[in-house]
Amino acid sequence: MAARNSEALDVFLRVAADSRVSWRTVELAGRGISADAASVTWVISEGKDSLSGEELSDLLIEQSDLVDKLTESWRSFEIEEISGAEFEMHLERIVVGLEGWISRASQK
Repeated sequence: MAARNSEALDVFLRVAADSRVSWRTVELAGRGISADAASVTWVISEGKDSLSGEELSDLLIEQSDLVDKLTESWRSFEIEEISGAEFEMHLERIVVGLEGWISRASQK
């Protein structure tokens, strides 16, 4: 399987490398990287074969919405519209959402 760079992975790596964020935020970024990798693996190894196109599309749209929130939150933090603590709260909700996405997708 070839490596793939995703928008989510790019943001999570930027978060983990940023000296302005807390260690808790770095931990959340690591969990996000794991969730992103698990989702890619699931889509390639199971999702494409086990779901109809419509079911898979619905799941991917849900995941895309979470990635959009991630990107927007990171942008807001970078331009100082939100604080580090606010970004951490947003990031935690997004990461928990991505981890939940994996659980829901695997149960279909």
